[in-house]
Amino acid sequence: MEVGIVREIERRIITDFMDLLILSMLHNSSSAIGGFDVIKHLHRRFDFLVSPGTVYSHIYALERKGLIKAVATRRKRVYRLTERGRELVEKLADNKERIVNFMASIIVKNGIES
Repeated sequence: MEVGIVREIERRIITDFMDLLILSMLHNSSSAIGGFDVIKHLHRRFDFLVSPGTVYSHIYALERKGLIKAVATRRKRVYRLTERGRELVEKLADNKERIVNFMASIIVKNGIES
């Protein structure tokens, strides 16, 4: 039962922070990536199969915000970080410890300490 609860929380985190996962993937990639690449990566890394609709809705939202830019190839539409997107990822990386501590404090402050 515990494993099921933890997996559900992991699924929610992946879904809720999909935009940050996509930005991070683009930041760490030497080439542009497509939506299917995101799906494959999340499946390999976290053992979650995310629907194409979920991934593409986040991709389109990131594109509308000017954080990523589409690049057309013969085979598929792929994406790269914009300068604005790169700056956001670097700010997140600079504040990683603060973010992790904040997430941990959610559990601790609500009396879920072990």
